Order: sequence, then C-alpha cells, then structure tokens
Amino acid sequence: MKTQFSKFITSAPLLVGAAALTLLVGCASGNYQKGASAGKDLQVAADKINQGSAQVDSTLTALTNLVKNPGDLAAQFKRFSSEVSALQSSAKDVSSRFASMDKMGDAYFAEWDKQIALIQNEEIKSRSADRKAEVQKKFAAIKQSYHDTADEFKPFMSDLKDIQTALATDLTPGGVSAIKKVTEKAAKSGNSVKSSLGKLATQFKELGVAMSAAAPQPAAK
Repeated sequence: MKTQFSKFITSAPLLVGAAALTLLVGCASGNYQKGASAGKDLQVAADKINQGSAQVDSTLTALTNLVKNPGDLAAQFKRFSSEVSALQSSAKDVSSRFASMDKMGDAYFAEWDKQIALIQNEEIKSRSADRKAEVQKKFAAIKQSYHDTADEFKPFMSDLKDIQTALATDLTPGGVSAIKKVTEKAAKSGNSVKSSLGKLATQFKELGVAMSAAAPQPAAK
C-alpha cells in the first residue's frame, strides 16, 4: 500500500524523487552548486507535498458532499471517483521516487565517508563527520516519517476505494445512507493523514534549507 501512499504526497510526483536523487548524487560529488540546487528542489518538493494534503481535502469534500448533500448522485459520484483516482495516482508517484532515494542513500553516505578519509586535518575531519551524521539523521527521520504516513494512508485509501466500489453498485439514496458511518471514519483518518503530510513537508523543507548555499534570511519583524 506504500505504493498508493505515493499518490497524494505527490501532486509533486517527479519533484520529490528528483530532489532527493539530486541531493544524494550532487552532494556526494562535493559540488556545492549541485547541493544548493538539490536544496532548492527539496523545498519545491515540500510545497508539492502540501498540495498533496490539499488533494486529501478535495477528496473528502467530494465524499462529504455526496453523502450529506445528495443531489445528482451520478455527477457527485463521478467527482468523488475522479478525486480518489487523483489521490491514488499521486501516492504511487511518490512511493516510486522515495524507493529510488532510499536505494541511493547508502551509496551517498558511503561516498561521504570516503571523502572524510582523505582529510588530513583532524579537526576538519571531525567536523565533517559530525556534519555527515547530522544530515544522515535528517534522512533517517524523513524515511521514518514517510513510512509512518504510508501506514496511516493504507486504511484511509482502502476505505475510500471500498466506498467507491459500494456506490458503483448501489448509487441510490439508500446506498449512500448505508456508507455514512464509514464516511465519518474516513474523514477522521484523512485529518490524521494531513497532519502527517504536514510533518513530512516540514522535514523536506528544513533539509532543503540546510543544503542551500544561500544564508538563511532573518525573520521579518
């Protein structure tokens, strides 16, 4: 189901993966310009993750409208089905890109270790090792957040698909009434998923800023 999770986080499909891969390869090469570019891409990816959260809202809005304000059921069901498909597609994209990032991670940090080994000055060597540990910790945190969110998304998406299947067979006032309780459960699950997405987006944003060659701007007073 983690492949489905990719869908909503990825209204930013290629960007999340491309940002992560650029970061892994770029930084390993020691080229700060590539690292800075990766940092910028990661920040863009964070924005896309937030857009994925908005897609969760759109899906739940369409479902709520169908259940609580039934009118033209065929039109409302079509809208809901379209939103579910968009959510599922976005999740699949992110999952694929995340898998690529995860695979490249070990190679990235192994290359960093090689570069550290070439440093003669012990103080610089120590500071570079500390910096590597710091970045590695952030990568690990992002991976954990991703998997946690994927685990939350699985039952949420499953309920949405089951609702879609049930209504595809019984698109009547009685059929709609029968799935009201499940709809309420889906709404609660969706809010939890959005919270997790917000955390993930923040982590991508922070790592992007950390990899940027530009000095952070002072907060506006």
